[in-house]
Amino acid sequence: MKILGLDVSSSKIGIALLNNDDIVISEVLKFKSSQSLEERAEQFERRMREIEELHVIYDVFVEQPAMMFKGGKTTAQTMAKLQRFNGMCSYIVYKVFDTTPVLVNPRSARSKLNIKIPRGQKPKKIIIEWVENKYKEQFEYSITRHGNPQPGTDDRADAIVVALGGTRLDNMS
Repeated sequence: MKILGLDVSSSKIGIALLNNDDIVISEVLKFKSSQSLEERAEQFERRMREIEELHVIYDVFVEQPAMMFKGGKTTAQTMAKLQRFNGMCSYIVYKVFDTTPVLVNPRSARSKLNIKIPRGQKPKKIIIEWVENKYKEQFEYSITRHGNPQPGTDDRADAIVVALGGTRLDNMS
């Protein structure tokens, strides 16, 4: 039973394809800043079609876009852009896989998987460590010269958490 998890942002998309307890695909699709949202959606659709040709997907889970402002980090314009792009990607999933993707709240997914983020801790680091512990040799990544996970590692880990958490949600719509 293969499931697809997507962590969608307008600059990159974390993609995870899981088959039971195995990671089949764990990657990040990066976009150029010069690309329009439509060009980014087109690139995403090409990748989804490549995956669809090789795999039978049972369910697709997409991280729900942010719905609230995060203390000065997110502007209304940024949120609108993310909502718009998330909608484009959700439609592409519907078109390519002939299934409506399930939007997954990232906090709910973490809760269902018992991933606890202690106050003051960086969620990205904890999520990467959780995925690394769960999948041992299957989830590999490089460390930068500053000792941090390679950019995009958090998106890959988030996609896995969205996929796994999505399968455990009671109300998946």
